[in-house]
Amino acid sequence: MKLQIMSPAADRVDFKIPPAPRLASLEGKTIGLYNNMTGGADIAVDRVAMRISERFPNVKFERYGGDLRSGRPALSRGNHIDDEEGALIAKEIDAMVGATAH
Repeated sequence: MKLQIMSPAADRVDFKIPPAPRLASLEGKTIGLYNNMTGGADIAVDRVAMRISERFPNVKFERYGGDLRSGRPALSRGNHIDDEEGALIAKEIDAMVGATAH
């Protein structure tokens, strides 16, 4: 009998776009919370919002995922943020926290 062991890890992807610079503070900022509608992602972004609010009480949150915004695409694990939606979101928030879960 032969045993074959497979790894569930994805191939490494090297992105050429550098990360956005860190904000100096979250005071008075608007943070986007992106939930890609997989099981548990909503819990993850809710927990992040709770923890941020504990440290920075005047932070506002905008939620993205599902069909939350009239006239905008319903975002899901099958329908991601495209360039056009990304440009709109960038005008609405100062930073984004994204969650994908299973």
